[in-house]
Amino acid sequence: MMPATDMPDIASHPGLRLMDSTAALLRGDRRPPEPTDAVGGAFLDLETPMALAPDAAGRALERIAGLEAVDSRARQAARGAGRQLGEVLALPDPLREAVFEALAAGRRWRFLGLGIRGLRLPVGGVGETQLFRIDPGAGVARHDHGGDEFTLVVSGGFHDGHGHFGPGEVNIGRPGFTHEPVADRDGVCFALAVSFGDARFEGPIGLLQRLTGH
Repeated sequence: MMPATDMPDIASHPGLRLMDSTAALLRGDRRPPEPTDAVGGAFLDLETPMALAPDAAGRALERIAGLEAVDSRARQAARGAGRQLGEVLALPDPLREAVFEALAAGRRWRFLGLGIRGLRLPVGGVGETQLFRIDPGAGVARHDHGGDEFTLVVSGGFHDGHGHFGPGEVNIGRPGFTHEPVADRDGVCFALAVSFGDARFEGPIGLLQRLTGH
């Protein structure tokens, strides 16, 4: 646990720096067009047109049909096995790279409740930096905080009983602040959290937490 007065600033804490840079991208930064697009277009302009063979169109349509069949199977396989990869690829950089580093280091998504998983990011610094994936409509049980917790919404959104938070917005939980975050029902919510103390749950989960010491 870390008192609020001892919390490091953004410049000195790697987890908070990651949150700050991710939030900056979510709030409107845009990447320029890929330079390879412009180079490819320039080369096409220099090409000399050539006449097509009489059956070129038919052969091209056959190849397109074959490619579409392969692409359809690939999409089905991706939906079944690669959905998680697609979600990670859609995360803003550098958060995406931090997730890949965590997975490469052997860390795995942990089950944290019905519809909720978490991945600890090995970015260093005191406290814990973690990415949460919350299914639509799933929620975290009502809890207080043993130290400051900063949660950035990366995608989707949630309501915690005090206000609604969407992409680029930060929810701050301090000791004595009790809330119950529930994800919006229109999509998966990804949230990046930097916490300096454990969550203290109410109700049955809180009782189990006190009995087990976790």
